[in-house]
Amino acid sequence: MKLKNFFARHPVFTRQEYTNFLDSQGAKNLNTQRELLAYHLKQGHIIKIRQGFYASVPPALSASLATPVDSYLIAGRITNDPVLCYHTALDFFGTAYSIYYYFYYHSNHAIKPFQFQNNTFRRIAFPKPLLSKKKTMIFVTKEDRQGLDIYVTSPERTVVDILDRPDLGGGYEEICRSIEMISVLDIDIVIQYALLLGNATTIAKVGFLLERYKQEFSVSENHLSALEKLIPKSKHYMVRSSGMRGVYIKRWNLIVPIDIIEKNWDEPNDFI
Repeated sequence: MKLKNFFARHPVFTRQEYTNFLDSQGAKNLNTQRELLAYHLKQGHIIKIRQGFYASVPPALSASLATPVDSYLIAGRITNDPVLCYHTALDFFGTAYSIYYYFYYHSNHAIKPFQFQNNTFRRIAFPKPLLSKKKTMIFVTKEDRQGLDIYVTSPERTVVDILDRPDLGGGYEEICRSIEMISVLDIDIVIQYALLLGNATTIAKVGFLLERYKQEFSVSENHLSALEKLIPKSKHYMVRSSGMRGVYIKRWNLIVPIDIIEKNWDEPNDFI
């Protein structure tokens, strides 16, 4: 019964969490632990998500690959240090414009991408500047999900991150549309984080977007000036694509695609 209580409190759990619980209950024999896990798998009390990672099956449901499992919990509890990030963080906070079937998380553990219930889970290394400065958890929020703690990059950090890695934000159309769905941003934090990453092109992109949404987020000239000092010395492309028409934005030394300037978006499709 104590193990069933563990399952009830852990919608998802790692093998290490399972082992730690049994150890705490005095059941330290490895063979017993393996046999108990195999028994509960066979009985349908739990299902395997991937090697060393499981989901509990609510008593009212029967175990199958179709048993609903919270994808944010999968990404947020797969190991001991995950942080939901990029488009997944947008989606978690309800500001992603489109449905996305990739779930991104930072971790120091090199976990290979895997699929579960038609979703792909992909580990992204923490940005190198954060690792070198030991700031990987800066501007990360702790959130409760079905009684378990998960960690998510804040909206402010996420905005900068997706401009730094637009491929992980769904592309610029998705990024711009998603930013327009954000109601509040602490611009001081946006700037502090952009400067911490220290990429001149990213800083220019952040400056361009903040100037574009100046009224929506109450962006001051002081904010923009703090970024303007650190833009690239030469012209940089916002999007490197041959044949794409662009507009040179002198203030940010940035060549921006005309579609972003004019918002020439096609009708959206769900990202696959």
